[in-house]
Amino acid sequence: MINFRKLNKDEKQSRYSNMRARCGKEYQDRNPRYYGTFMCDIWENNKELYYEWLDENFYEVNGEQMDVDKDILQYGNKQYHPDLCLIVPHSINAFYETLEVGKTNIKQNPVTRKYSVKINDGGKWISSTGIDTYNRALDIYCDIKQGILVTKAKALKDYVPEKVYMALMNTDIRAINSKHYLANESEV
Repeated sequence: MINFRKLNKDEKQSRYSNMRARCGKEYQDRNPRYYGTFMCDIWENNKELYYEWLDENFYEVNGEQMDVDKDILQYGNKQYHPDLCLIVPHSINAFYETLEVGKTNIKQNPVTRKYSVKINDGGKWISSTGIDTYNRALDIYCDIKQGILVTKAKALKDYVPEKVYMALMNTDIRAINSKHYLANESEV
């Protein structure tokens, strides 16, 4: 059952101020992944319209901080806009921050030349070893992350709006990581 709730004026103002801050140079200098983030004119020029959007979309999931997310519907989106934002549990928002492969997720053993994959899922490590190529290791990374996301989405299905659930289920982690594949890698 989805627990929709209307925020009070102070809660709305706090969320608006936080969003504006993420669009500012000072915040972006401290948090480079936010470079280029901006607020649409609709919300920039009339915060009451943002408040109305919150009234229509805000819900709570027990035990979770709820975040306004701008890039689940469209990965990499930099604009806070009513058609591009979702309210999501903080754990989902944080998970999306780690969809792309990081420097420590795939390692190559210098002796065996084999690759290993290591992913942290809420304090639990998931790993795979003895992989012949980087691209195959990246496939495994994407498959593991996709599985984690599907599990999270299914666990939230009854507690989030259909639009949020479908956005999670339709996220293609392999497509998001496609730029990390090595074009010149030959299979062993």
